[in-house]
Amino acid sequence: MDAFFVVFEKVVIMVIMIAVGFILTKIGTLTEKGAGEITKILLNIVTPCLIISSFLSAESGSVSPISLLLAAVLPLASMIIAAILSFTMFRKETAERKRVLRFSVVFGNVGFMGMPLVTSILGEESVIFASFFIVMFNIFCWTYGYTMMSGEKKIKIKSILINPGTIGLVIGLPLYLLNVNLPEVINAPVEYFADLNTPLAMVIVGSNIAKVKFKDFLTDISVYKVAIMRLFIAPLVFFLLLFLVKPENNLYMSTAIQAATPAAANCVLFAMLFKQDAKLASKTVAATTLFSVLTIPLMTLFAQILAGI
Repeated sequence: MDAFFVVFEKVVIMVIMIAVGFILTKIGTLTEKGAGEITKILLNIVTPCLIISSFLSAESGSVSPISLLLAAVLPLASMIIAAILSFTMFRKETAERKRVLRFSVVFGNVGFMGMPLVTSILGEESVIFASFFIVMFNIFCWTYGYTMMSGEKKIKIKSILINPGTIGLVIGLPLYLLNVNLPEVINAPVEYFADLNTPLAMVIVGSNIAKVKFKDFLTDISVYKVAIMRLFIAPLVFFLLLFLVKPENNLYMSTAIQAATPAAANCVLFAMLFKQDAKLASKTVAATTLFSVLTIPLMTLFAQILAGI
């Protein structure tokens, strides 16, 4: 149970930061425009810096080629599993609600919550694995997620190649493989921006929760179905795959933690972009985030037991 309380403590720390974002939004200090601008900074500057920083902090050659390959394959597998499972649910919903509900099941908050959790629970040496999850998330989100939410069948190649996760990988991976040491005048700003990820991301999560009325959680059963699928069923099926593959411990746990994160904030962004049910998207993100305070420590503990760690 010690492992449970260690993870629980880390989650509570994040909840406190989420509460700050909630309060700031409720009292009007953090406006919707301000939250949107912070989100852009997180996506376009902080995320690439975080990924680059993870490669710079890792000792060259410390991660085996097979682990790097699995770091890319396993996240994709987790999202494909969730996508398959999502098709067993919500068949009686309207097309507009169905897209949002299924998107919420497939895509977890692997960047804003997953990365800080991996860093705080497993340490900096695991961030390199968490970075790969963000990259694969972006690729799958801008292919499968884009076509599902938009209703279009044409995939935008530009969105796959040019996004914050891919940019961070393209810059960071060669630096890692070639064992390049950047001068301090460049390395320091990258590190400072990377350090902004956890507090700013949690504030934005809290801001999203503040926009949803409490009574809305109680009246929409589908939101609870999303929470069960996103936080329990999909991760458990993925854990079985991890058990069979048996990657190294840090890769195993970092991938497990990110697979158990609540619905991604991208759900709200995509719902707004494609004129889907943005209110429903906000409910799924807020509800799964609140429930994850308990589910993430439980799922992390279960993953550790399964792995024998």
